[in-house]
Amino acid sequence: MRSHSHGHFKELYFELREGVEFVNLISEKYPSAMLKIGLFLFLLFYSNTKGLKSEPDQKIILATYTYDTKDRVENLLPFAKLLEGKLDGKYEIITKSFPTVDELILAMVKEEVDLVFISTAGFLAYSNQSDGFDIAGALMVDQESESTYKSVIAASKKSGIVNWEDVREKSNQLKISMVSENSTSGYLFPNLHLQQHGLTPLEENFGCVEFTGNHKKSLESLVTGDCDLAAFGENDLLGLLDKNDLIHILWVSPSIPLGPVLTRKGLDKSISLEAKQTLLDLHNSNPDVLESIKAGWIEAQNASYFEKATKDYYLDFLK
Repeated sequence: MRSHSHGHFKELYFELREGVEFVNLISEKYPSAMLKIGLFLFLLFYSNTKGLKSEPDQKIILATYTYDTKDRVENLLPFAKLLEGKLDGKYEIITKSFPTVDELILAMVKEEVDLVFISTAGFLAYSNQSDGFDIAGALMVDQESESTYKSVIAASKKSGIVNWEDVREKSNQLKISMVSENSTSGYLFPNLHLQQHGLTPLEENFGCVEFTGNHKKSLESLVTGDCDLAAFGENDLLGLLDKNDLIHILWVSPSIPLGPVLTRKGLDKSISLEAKQTLLDLHNSNPDVLESIKAGWIEAQNASYFEKATKDYYLDFLK
């Protein structure tokens, strides 16, 4: 949180100066000393009350990260406004999107942000560096829906690769495409699976390792034959027509946990508690706000509600 009381007191000073001039004008007609003092005290109280109501005392930074060209700020604004109301307007919530997950993590380590929407891989990377945030909640998919947040490793038909034995035998001749080292479905989970096949570190086992920056580009490099293997999210695969004629799917992961919402441990406990309770009740009290949040993450399209979660919940998926 950031205080901005200096601006408030500056504004209050000018209001009081105007008030004194007004009192002097009135006192010329009403010279009673008691009346003059009473009017001044009234104006002092009124100006102070007015100043406090016109501007929140502190700012709360609600942060996330940008993927490709999507910064997700608009998706989080309804939640920010809702939480401002829950806090009786005492705090202004500033929504900010960092260009990369790495930059968001750095801001978290420096404790420059208060509430954070982060990816699963980003949360785990942060947890290896610091422990200054608590999990407020995580999006869940109910039992009646099927999660589409899964990772895929596939081979180009042009590569001639049809199974993992082929991959192991030819790996040093193959080009593999990943999304980025901070991508959950485009790196973290595929890398764990490749590790099971004895194919990590990637740079020591493959002829070429490419990071494309987004899932669509990784899939496109596979379809065009620019790379031999690629990892990407299942959501991008669903939109590919005639995929069986273009690629050979080697592996699809189990459902991946959606990234958590975090609160800074140093944040006022009443704010953290309100943020957590608001998140956990969104599906009942403000489903439109929940839908706005989900729309910022394609992998969250089948999520139904926020639920309590712990760090162990995420670590269990890595086993």
